[in-house]
Amino acid sequence: MNPHHKHWLQKAQVQATAVGAFLVMWFLAWPLVRPWDAQAALTFVPGSDYASLAIFAGLVAALAALCAVATLPARSAGALLAVLVGVAAVGLRGGPMRALLMAHEADPAGVFRQLTFEMLLLGAVLAGSAVVIRAVRGLFRGIAPKWVWTEPDAEDLRGAPPSAQEHVNAEARRFVWGGVIGLLVGGAIRRLRPAKTRTVHALACLLMELAAAVILLVITFRSHDRGQIAFALAASFFLAALLAHQTFPVRSAVACWLGPLVMGVAVFAIGAISVDSTHPPVWSSAMVVATGLPLRAALPVDWLAMGGAGAVGGFWLSQRIHHARLHHHKKTEES
Repeated sequence: MNPHHKHWLQKAQVQATAVGAFLVMWFLAWPLVRPWDAQAALTFVPGSDYASLAIFAGLVAALAALCAVATLPARSAGALLAVLVGVAAVGLRGGPMRALLMAHEADPAGVFRQLTFEMLLLGAVLAGSAVVIRAVRGLFRGIAPKWVWTEPDAEDLRGAPPSAQEHVNAEARRFVWGGVIGLLVGGAIRRLRPAKTRTVHALACLLMELAAAVILLVITFRSHDRGQIAFALAASFFLAALLAHQTFPVRSAVACWLGPLVMGVAVFAIGAISVDSTHPPVWSSAMVVATGLPLRAALPVDWLAMGGAGAVGGFWLSQRIHHARLHHHKKTEES
């Protein structure tokens, strides 16, 4: 098959799987995990609803297995992207954060402590879904290896032709010298052994994503509206992950999808120690951080689904850009 046609076929396959996952979770999964009050926020720990959390984790794992099978010829990040789009459907059907805070107005700090713990649990759910995807793809790789996408050896650009490597290094250096994070880690990366270099690259990718996401969230996160929250998280982490992976092209998506989870934990943990319950309306002031941004209006499931989908989407697109660049350089050298 023509590489260009194969490129678009894989893209269409991931997109179709994401749409299917969204519909499945919207219509079939929501009745199994929705709160008893139709207007209530979708949370698990504040109401000690661990049974629903277990059901939610099982649904996400099952969805991950289905998405892994549906996207075998595409990159594994495409399967994880489809899973998170599906989870976003459940998040969008839930109520807003203000409903939760109004129900626990006497102890907003306690609510944020519980949400911090829930954020960690949802991170474990996401990690579990990534393991399921890897296991399913590994199983099929043993049965029918031609069905499963194989990452090119030069996917992380270390095996790129010299001209491509020099081109990418030049781009990285320009960005590194322009940013604080790159300034701190750029010199260390070149002095470490390959195994440690990969770890530092992953950490640098995560830190750069977080730094870029903070700036983008300051610009986009300006409302308590659910639609605005979804857009701000998805768009900010999409662009942040794309930028970070273009500069530090790590092989694994973990460095990117950890970004929204880390930031979500930080937002709720800081809220737990800084919320002032003496100035009404508590539910409104509790959602606003010191800079006036309503970052705490996003629920844990929002950070997981919208933020996670944006981050994995940015990683997935960046992978495709790197692969297209490598393919172009190989064709140039052959000609």
